[in-house]
Amino acid sequence: EPGPGSVLAPIRKKMPDRLASHILKLCEISPTMKRAELRKADRVRLIEYLTQFELPWTGHAGYHKAEVTGGGIVLSEVHPKTLESRKRPGLYLCGEILDVFGPIGGYNFLWAWATGRAAGIAAGESASQSENEIQ
Repeated sequence: EPGPGSVLAPIRKKMPDRLASHILKLCEISPTMKRAELRKADRVRLIEYLTQFELPWTGHAGYHKAEVTGGGIVLSEVHPKTLESRKRPGLYLCGEILDVFGPIGGYNFLWAWATGRAAGIAAGESASQSENEIQ
């Protein structure tokens, strides 16, 4: 298992393990290699793969099978009424950037519109309060 100082450790924090491992394999870099052991050519190649790697797709199953993508910012990281980030005050989050799942049938649209409205109102009120404090 690659340790915390390995090349794989920081990459797997940003993407799925299988994809991180596959990119390292394409770069011919061992996932257990220590970051400090990477040669310049290996670093350059890895950066190129991480920033320019094309994810091929072969098609889709159509609208009837379409679903929302999972993942996103955990709901406990936002204030439920305002949708303001608890980690970055002044940042309001809405829609599919948040980690919410629902059944197929337009619920993701409803979620996007409802959270967008709530976040927009809260952001507007916050901006108005800030402006009043300046005056």
